[in-house]
Amino acid sequence: MCITEQKLVDAYANGNPHERFSLIYKNYEVFLQLVDSFETGLLNQILFEVEYNRRAKNDDDDLGVRIQNLRFSDPTASKAIEHIMIREAVEECNFSGNILKETDNPEKHKRDILTIHMMRREYEVFDSCLKTLPGREYRITYDYIHKDRKVSEIAEGEDRADQSIRNLLVATRKTLESRTIPFFRETI
Repeated sequence: MCITEQKLVDAYANGNPHERFSLIYKNYEVFLQLVDSFETGLLNQILFEVEYNRRAKNDDDDLGVRIQNLRFSDPTASKAIEHIMIREAVEECNFSGNILKETDNPEKHKRDILTIHMMRREYEVFDSCLKTLPGREYRITYDYIHKDRKVSEIAEGEDRADQSIRNLLVATRKTLESRTIPFFRETI
């Protein structure tokens, strides 16, 4: 069973660099998909909250009579622009313009956005370091963390003993950890 998006983001936000490294290592196969899924869900949640809160606010102010003013307005364009600004806030970690102020919990949303931004960056560091491993070490480690094959299958394919593959995996994990953790942030 795979970790859920929410649990991954929460664990990542509260973890130290070593714990975050382990989260990437253990969930490498689906890490970016989980981040993408959480980001999409967060974007929709923010949009729904803004729309609901704005509608609730406007219903309180609505007296039942619409007054025409001389300003031209395009509610469809305004809504599209707002959606784009919220999407940019989530994707680019840009909070200018108080985009999140009409949500139920702007601080939690901001923390989640910062976390997924950091997750993508640190995954990129991890992936780059993984690709610097020598050929055989890379192939074995990639197959193992990508969950393509079990240790026994890897050992059989490499014509090696299970324990020698396990030893190699421990060594490459230590190498990856020593190369990536210096580039991870201490906290959000």
